[in-house]
Amino acid sequence: MAFYTVMIPPPGSGGARDEVEQARLLPETFAWPAFVFGGLWLLGKRLWLATLIYVLLWGALLYAGNRFGLTNGAMLIAHWTIALFLGLEGHNLMARKLARQGWRLADVVEARDLSEAERRYFERALAGETTVSRLAPAAALRSQPTSSVPVIGLFPEAQGR
Repeated sequence: MAFYTVMIPPPGSGGARDEVEQARLLPETFAWPAFVFGGLWLLGKRLWLATLIYVLLWGALLYAGNRFGLTNGAMLIAHWTIALFLGLEGHNLMARKLARQGWRLADVVEARDLSEAERRYFERALAGETTVSRLAPAAALRSQPTSSVPVIGLFPEAQGR
């Protein structure tokens, strides 16, 4: 089973139902197209900064290969290292791009494939089920004790222990 990260558009892009309908599901798996096609995949996904870094890195590798006489084996290892990085982090690069544009993490869904993940997310979101936010545990810790007696210490129990 794979995990899918659900990103919803920035606030103000419509109502709650519109946000759910515009959600993007990004798989948390190895990105084979990014591994195989590299820079073309980055261009296709409009990851401009990553593409620029990719081109500069390849330019530096070619320069170092010509200037310092790197062997074909070293260039091959560099190529496979860059391809492996893109394969492992490709979907995370897309998620970070969306986060910079104001998209928010709505949910993480476990499913066999994309269609099942979409179905599970839409069922949860449209049924009104609230997903647990990352701030929920911190908010629970900040809750005030119910008694009017001030409590000193780590445990909010005002029972005189």
